[in-house]
Amino acid sequence: MNGAPEEDSNRLANSRSPYLLQHASNPVAWREWGEEAFAEARRRDLPIFLSIGYSTCHWCHVMAHESFEDPEIAKLQNDCFVNVKLDREERPDVDRIYMAYVQATTGSGGWPMSVWLTPDLKPFYGGTYFPPEDRYGRIGFRSLIQRIHVAWTEQRETLLEVGEKSAGLLMRDAESSAGALEADALKAVATCIDQLSSSFDERWGGFDGPPKFPMAANLQLLLQACAADRSEVLVRMLTRTLDRMASGGMWDHLGGGFHRYSVDEYWHVPHYEKMLYDQGQLAEVYAQAFCLTGREEYRRVAREIAAYLGRDLLGEQGQFFAAEDADSPDPRDPSESKEGAFYVWSRSELSSLLGADSGLFEAAFDVQEGGNARPESDPHGELLGLNTLARVRSLADLAAAFRMTEESVSESLARSCSILFEARLKRPRPHLDDKAIVSWNGLAISGICKTYQVSGDSTLLQLANRAGDFIWNEMRQEDGSLRRVYRLGLGNASGFAEDYAAAANGFLDLYESSFDVVWLERSRLFLDQLRSRFEDAQRGGFFASEAGDASLIVRLRDDYDGAEPAASSLAALAFWRLAMLTDRSEYLDAARRTVDAFAGQWSRSPRSMPLMLTVASRLASSGQQIVIVGRRDDSLFAELLAVAGRSRKPGSVLIALDSGKGLEGEFEGNEKLQAMLHGFEGAAAYVCEDYICQAPVHDVENLRLALQR
Repeated sequence: MNGAPEEDSNRLANSRSPYLLQHASNPVAWREWGEEAFAEARRRDLPIFLSIGYSTCHWCHVMAHESFEDPEIAKLQNDCFVNVKLDREERPDVDRIYMAYVQATTGSGGWPMSVWLTPDLKPFYGGTYFPPEDRYGRIGFRSLIQRIHVAWTEQRETLLEVGEKSAGLLMRDAESSAGALEADALKAVATCIDQLSSSFDERWGGFDGPPKFPMAANLQLLLQACAADRSEVLVRMLTRTLDRMASGGMWDHLGGGFHRYSVDEYWHVPHYEKMLYDQGQLAEVYAQAFCLTGREEYRRVAREIAAYLGRDLLGEQGQFFAAEDADSPDPRDPSESKEGAFYVWSRSELSSLLGADSGLFEAAFDVQEGGNARPESDPHGELLGLNTLARVRSLADLAAAFRMTEESVSESLARSCSILFEARLKRPRPHLDDKAIVSWNGLAISGICKTYQVSGDSTLLQLANRAGDFIWNEMRQEDGSLRRVYRLGLGNASGFAEDYAAAANGFLDLYESSFDVVWLERSRLFLDQLRSRFEDAQRGGFFASEAGDASLIVRLRDDYDGAEPAASSLAALAFWRLAMLTDRSEYLDAARRTVDAFAGQWSRSPRSMPLMLTVASRLASSGQQIVIVGRRDDSLFAELLAVAGRSRKPGSVLIALDSGKGLEGEFEGNEKLQAMLHGFEGAAAYVCEDYICQAPVHDVENLRLALQR
């Protein structure tokens, strides 16, 4: 072995990252990502083993327990490598680089991600989870350590050559021209919709087979398409997916909020962790679906997501925490942690707690004595005897079966859910990842604001305002730049492009909810920072990270709208929205440049960038402004705003002008808005297409009709 480490101890104890702190007591001599670790690898002439994950990752916990807590395996790691732990949520830029490598070389990716690097950070081998020993035809982690050590000792030149080639390929992909700048955005949108349609699950909703992810960006594109074309096929794809998601076990029927994904096609057995970025995006989707369809259940889901955020993920300073774990101590045996333990129930527990209401509840939620997970949903039998609540019968069906009124059924189920929620509070809770991430808070602000607009619940606006103030006051530096993470103070990592873009969108939603023009100015300032720090001057679009970070072997642009939307897609959306609100051409040009920069990607692979295509479709059509004018203390003014918030289409923007104040902030000098104020009496609403407006309406019913056209 090549020398001993300077200090054979774990260096994670002083980290603020909940994920790194989970590994602070491992016998592995972990170091954080940074020059100290790189220098140690050069000094000892050893490869770097880079392990990337996040605090609520189930398989990260499994690999940690099986391998990183094993003293013998840890000794092998310490002897053979310089070991580095990285929280992907704090450093998405590093994660993105090595995930691209792992996906390119193995055909798949995920977390925990395990990558071996040369001392100059070039990858030569990678994968995801490895079991501790060889099994099921898969190499074990112990064997892999030994093989890599032998290869590094005896065939080092080969590994170095692989690292050089890998880095070269990553660089080539990063620098490749976008191409296809004349691509037809509307054709790509149609192709994307066709591809979604061909993979649509007619019975259970969603797209493709299991595991099923919510993929909010797909739903946003469908919402946009449904608003333009109320075809039966489009509406069915959207509503069946939303209905099945909200009735299945992926939805927390007691506490609100969605789990991360469903392991089966039925949306039943989830991966039980809850992520903030899912909640924000899905609250927005359900709120917009309510506007489109008028279906009350969609508004209810959005409100319950917001209630979950305000109850379980809210920090004392108004920030939202990142996630709750899938695993928690088993209430039946607290010495052992299990995935989903906080959320699942035995039939005997339910019967004991619910008494006379239990039969109805069991019928509504498919409660079984042996547990309700299908064999394919629980291949290892971990949920035997346990039930994940999933609504399987309607009020009408239950009322007929139990000879009750629908109102009585609803009251009984509500009573049962309340009892179970209180009982669940006594269980050991899942681990809370209590860091605040700017981009995820931005997504949450947008979702809560959209929910406020359809509900009129002022507590939601207060919740969103506090989160916006937290980003602006606590996570922004004197030079206007952002830090990525806050936990017990600011983290070291600078903000990434996604942080600026998501916060800018959140601030625009705060304007469209509070109509305080300060949020428009703050959004613009974040977009100015985004352009100055991240813009790709040659090809357009935005790099994920700023220039000048020596720890990055390549600077990437994110070109995939996955569980989290790509930074450039969020940026294009924010520029377009600011242009529609202010009627300023420079923002519209910025949105077009960003969309065009990824034309090669979205024309070749439309499903890879559905949010970008949503913006592209808006650029290809006229934008709708809804302008409410009058005095803020006028009751009709408030009623018109409420109707606009509940009835607006996706892709509209909402402006409120106080005729007693005149134009302020970013609206100053806007002659079109000024004309609406001139000589004005009372309250009125204008519905405009690119600021070409219909005659003003002065009552809520005519505004509702105008917005339905």
